[in-house]
Amino acid sequence: MSLLLLQSYDGESQLSYYNQVLLNANASSFEVILDVNGKGKGLVATRDITEGTTVFIERPLVHLQHLDNRGSAIVCQACLRFVGSIERQVGHKLRCLVDQLRGAQRGTSLSDGDGGDESEIDLDGALEAGERLEQIYSHVTPEGIAELCSGTAKLPLSDGFQLPDPVPCRRGCVALYCSAACEAEAWEHSHCLLCPVSTSTGPAAAAAPAGAYSPGSAQAAVTHSGGHSDTAEAVSSPDAATNSTGQPTSYDSARADGTAGGSAEAAAGGGPASAGPGPSCFSGGPTAASPSVTAPTEAVMEELCGISIDRRALVSFWEHARETNEIFLLAAQVVAVTLLKAARLVQVDELSEGAPVATTPGPSSQAAGSSSNACQSALLAAWRPFMYGWKRCWWEAVAVPDDVDDEEEFRAQLRSLASDSLELLSAAIKDPRFGPDLFQLQVYGSIVGMFELNNMGLIVPSPVEDYFLEVDEMEEGTEKREVTQVTQPLLDALDAEYATPCEATAFLALQSCINHSCDPNCTAACDTGDRTVTILAQRDIPAGEEITVSYIDLSLPYKERQADLRDYGFVCRCVRCVAEAAEARAKRKGTAKGVKVGRRR
Repeated sequence: MSLLLLQSYDGESQLSYYNQVLLNANASSFEVILDVNGKGKGLVATRDITEGTTVFIERPLVHLQHLDNRGSAIVCQACLRFVGSIERQVGHKLRCLVDQLRGAQRGTSLSDGDGGDESEIDLDGALEAGERLEQIYSHVTPEGIAELCSGTAKLPLSDGFQLPDPVPCRRGCVALYCSAACEAEAWEHSHCLLCPVSTSTGPAAAAAPAGAYSPGSAQAAVTHSGGHSDTAEAVSSPDAATNSTGQPTSYDSARADGTAGGSAEAAAGGGPASAGPGPSCFSGGPTAASPSVTAPTEAVMEELCGISIDRRALVSFWEHARETNEIFLLAAQVVAVTLLKAARLVQVDELSEGAPVATTPGPSSQAAGSSSNACQSALLAAWRPFMYGWKRCWWEAVAVPDDVDDEEEFRAQLRSLASDSLELLSAAIKDPRFGPDLFQLQVYGSIVGMFELNNMGLIVPSPVEDYFLEVDEMEEGTEKREVTQVTQPLLDALDAEYATPCEATAFLALQSCINHSCDPNCTAACDTGDRTVTILAQRDIPAGEEITVSYIDLSLPYKERQADLRDYGFVCRCVRCVAEAAEARAKRKGTAKGVKVGRRR
């Protein structure tokens, strides 16, 4: 069967898309070449670039804070800005650390279920967790942690590190934002389809998981924010009308040209896995579960732009992703973004033609054929930002771990995981106009594989680290002694956790065109609180030279770098790697010659 979204495309349409993306990014000094030295598409400078020049600035099409990082950083889920206060950030870190250690003592983790087989408990790990808990409680009490989490405790000098107050999701799930604008932006982007809380259930059903931040107290669940009006309403049948405005936002413009407006190495045995490190970008210089809710006892269907949503089924999808691989949550964002864009494009077209908006076109209608063509055209336009990303099916793209004996079984298990995830997602989100083309296993697997091969790691330093550094840099004297009497016990309790940043993964249109080098001419930086990625020239780049960044840790030796690049499906042959490989060969030859002594005559 020919898959609409995986059909071949011509080079002209691909270049047309990237030219528009370059224009939007004000990157007129660069061009996308479809084949650079046999490596596939790449970005090339069209004029001389001096060291320190900004190559371009880009916002991700989709991004996700790693689930196991949510116990270390309370951030806006739209822009990754830290929210709350220094006190609440410190309290949140300590509370989640304590919960994680208690789970380790029981032989479970925060992402596991309520219990575990006692015969499988790691006794050494449980003992180590108990010792770490004793260390924490020797410096801070449970009551002290609760006071930090609730905001009733006040730390010295914290007024110099003001953070925006958290704004909860309008439905009351555990997602938090730095402003009403970010909340609305995220809702219109994809959260309106992916939020697991229904209107009938209400915010009271949102059960904050371990690691979820609660602005009111250390124990309370997130409360519902006022002043919001949902863009999806509960309906009794799929034929009910939607109350969505259908208007695109700055985050997610539904343009006709499809351009944006603004190691998933999963072991088959389960357990959360990230979307791989990807090239990391820094701004400036434990574990938590995913959003979890109590499912309503009965299914309540909602409808948005003709898309039916079963929030109860979404809970099952979220739980499966949490227990297996968070990369499915990124894939769901792509599905939601594509569906919303396509539906809004159809609405705009129908309204401009003066026709009534049909949320579910009837196959018996005389206009069924033309309506179907219009829907396919809208779907392709909405899919365009992801159409040209380098893809392979996830179960084919993942490098086989060294400890796996049966590669065929390993890949079959990954395929099964993806199939289960897609089944849960398609049960929660339905659209007869676009679903048959979008909810295909090969398409879903290609979306996940696209992240495997193209993801960018985003790292935003924590203000908690800056706070403790400022205390440390105070002049010695009475004032510093008074301050450290309060802060040093907290620092000792946190240990290395005090410096843990926000860590996320993302997919970006232009950045995904940039090839890897172990001697790159550019580096990436993530702007704090804006989630934009800035590509900077780290040396002079002459016109005609390819723009490159590193996907991996450059401090590693040659063999380890090549091993890390297996997940991306290529062997690096940059100047540095060629030179180091030649040096290694020369050493081997020299060693071989050195042992040939006392030869027979």
